[in-house]
Amino acid sequence: MAEKAAFSSSSSSSSSSTTTTSLASSIAIPSINLIGIFREAIKTPARNGRLMLQTMLLVVSPCTLLVLLHHLFAAPMMEKIEDNYNNPMVHWEDLRALLAIEAPFLLGFWLVSVFGITITVYAAAMSYTRRSVSLKDLLSSIQWKKPIITSLYVSFIPVVYAILVIGLIKSINLITKEDAGQAWRGLMAVMAALLYIYLTSVSTLGLVISVMDDECYGVKALEKAVKLSRGRKIQGFFLMLILELLSIPIYILFYVASSSDDDNGDEVGAVTAFGFGFIATILFCLVNMFSYVVFSVFYSECKKNSGEGIEMGIGHGYSLAPTKLQEKVDA
Repeated sequence: MAEKAAFSSSSSSSSSSTTTTSLASSIAIPSINLIGIFREAIKTPARNGRLMLQTMLLVVSPCTLLVLLHHLFAAPMMEKIEDNYNNPMVHWEDLRALLAIEAPFLLGFWLVSVFGITITVYAAAMSYTRRSVSLKDLLSSIQWKKPIITSLYVSFIPVVYAILVIGLIKSINLITKEDAGQAWRGLMAVMAALLYIYLTSVSTLGLVISVMDDECYGVKALEKAVKLSRGRKIQGFFLMLILELLSIPIYILFYVASSSDDDNGDEVGAVTAFGFGFIATILFCLVNMFSYVVFSVFYSECKKNSGEGIEMGIGHGYSLAPTKLQEKVDA
């Protein structure tokens, strides 16, 4: 009788567990629309204001410092080369000196960019899930190898894409007449721009995945970005389109800074140009930071739709934070 009771209890428990699992899997998690994602991204920093403020300072400070150093060291050499641009006597020593200065700055900007992306995504994840974590714990939990490798792959995408587009436009020029060629070039330019925005949305999501998912980086992160955004590619495209439109005034500000520096050779013009450039740099960092907060929210919504990371019956909702950081918070 005891064995029967035990078997009956075990069978009942197993049946209950199966029912619970099936019920959990059948729960439809509502997804938020385009405006909802932006709304959540705007509210996310307020959920952990201290952490996001510290993150913002860590993102903006090194970038503005690099811009200042670049203005001090590289700008005079660039002005010298521009002044002698129409001169047939090109000073190759100046060009070599400029390349020698620009190379470490290029590496520095890239490293600062990867650093900013990584800590922004980590901080956004913890804020979005309303988990409290110190900046020290956040920084110590970062696995730098994954976003660095993924960023290298992402850096090649615009280069390869530009080569392909230029080659295609050149081919159109060869096989079409002049009038028809202009129309085809215009059409190709529009299509290339739209496709580039889509590729940027995928690569941005891939960078977020390389930060958030354990042992997923490089090509695997980009492949997972395509797979994870299945059914939401249009949403990802419009998210990136809106973010690019937000960046246009900043690019105009950069242009105004460079043109005012060219038009006014006096000290006032140089100071004004530097001021515009400094403000534009801060705004650029903030918009870039906001972009990765937006795509962190988009990533979480894609995870919800795919059913990955859902923790039913535990009370945490779904887990967005990386495993290493999550263990630190739970401890």
